[in-house]
Amino acid sequence: MNYENGYEYEQEIDLKELFFSILYRWRPIIFVAVVFGLLLGGYKVARGLYSQQNAEAVAESREQYELDMAAYERNIASYTQDIETLQKSIENQEIYNEDSVLMKIDPYHKPRASADLLVKLDETEWAKYPDGLAADPTDSLVRMYASNLVQQLDWSGLEKQTGSEALYLKELVSVGTDYSSNMITLEAIYQDEETAELILDEIISQMEDRYREYSSMAGAHTIRVVNQNVGTITDTGLEDRQTQIRDRVAAYQKNLEDKKNALKELEEPTLPAELSKKKVAKEGIKFALIGGVGGAFLVAFYFCMIYVLSGKVHTDEELKDRFGIKILGVFSLPVKTGAFSSIDRWLERLEGKAVRPGDQEVLERIGLNIRNYAGSAKKVLITGTVMEDRLEELAGLLSELLPDIQLIPGGDMNQDPDTLRLLAESEAVVLVEEREVSKYQKIQKEKEAIDALKKPVLGCVIL
Repeated sequence: MNYENGYEYEQEIDLKELFFSILYRWRPIIFVAVVFGLLLGGYKVARGLYSQQNAEAVAESREQYELDMAAYERNIASYTQDIETLQKSIENQEIYNEDSVLMKIDPYHKPRASADLLVKLDETEWAKYPDGLAADPTDSLVRMYASNLVQQLDWSGLEKQTGSEALYLKELVSVGTDYSSNMITLEAIYQDEETAELILDEIISQMEDRYREYSSMAGAHTIRVVNQNVGTITDTGLEDRQTQIRDRVAAYQKNLEDKKNALKELEEPTLPAELSKKKVAKEGIKFALIGGVGGAFLVAFYFCMIYVLSGKVHTDEELKDRFGIKILGVFSLPVKTGAFSSIDRWLERLEGKAVRPGDQEVLERIGLNIRNYAGSAKKVLITGTVMEDRLEELAGLLSELLPDIQLIPGGDMNQDPDTLRLLAESEAVVLVEEREVSKYQKIQKEKEAIDALKKPVLGCVIL
């Protein structure tokens, strides 16, 4: 604490005292809360009932409510369908990732079997076409063999030999065509070279089996393997494809979570007050609670500002901390009586101030403290910012306990010049102040006047 001339300029606020000071004013707080709640809730109910009498407004509200409800139900159906679809997609994708042979192939050691098949039209067939023909008739044969080859193959044999379903075998085969050279390129991959070659041989075999059928349709021709090899290659494109396929699960899951959140955040349209008396009642209760809480807060804030800005003495500890004055004694506040006074007593127990010493006990404590602090002083001025008759009463009671010390009552020296004369004639001073009445500014002026005459302050009595 920073004291100068015996008092502290900067006031400190005790938050506990402030809190309980507001709690002790629970009666006006509750009263205002009830009034605000009734006013706001009543206004809302009255407005709702009035709107129900307006047929046009009721019709508009009903139409809007039905539109909002229809949109709400559509959104629910849409999100539900999307969620089911995504869940199925995640399930299917996880099954695919687990069973697909393509996903198990090492792209840096990809076993591959490939072959080039040359399709050639017989000379007897060429003779049937005129010279200078713009289009090569062999192109139709190449297209016939290559078109939909993967889909037309019989995969049952390969399914038994490899243990994989046709669904996963089909994506291991690729077919390419080169019409300029009448060439069909086949490629088969697997987890090992032997199986990749087995698949390629089966495809070539089935293509050769169709030779007679195609010859009758497109004319005499030959189809033969001109280049076939088996080996292991590096295919970074396969790695990218595998990564892209694996990432689908995470993308589906994120989309699924977004859809679930969107479904959860959907709010069903509330029935307008114009269409329901029950809704009017609920709105009234809601706004009554809002008004009650708001009113209670405003009153509590008002009392808080009064506590902070009034500049009045709230507790003896505040006075002691601010001016560094000893507290000679503190008279108990009167016991609150009347309705619900038990709540006040409960708050006092909660604060730790339920014990109230009697006036006689406090007087004896004050007398002992004055005697202890007075030293050789025999003429003591009792003054303060309280009413003069209370000063005289206190001086009379203390004089009976201190017959050897002359106690002189003097009014507020800020207003009564005679008190300044008594101050000059006295050897010491006892201040008397009252909680929630005396103001720090006036006490400060008293202290300055006393310090100017270099009179010791024995202490302060709190009423």
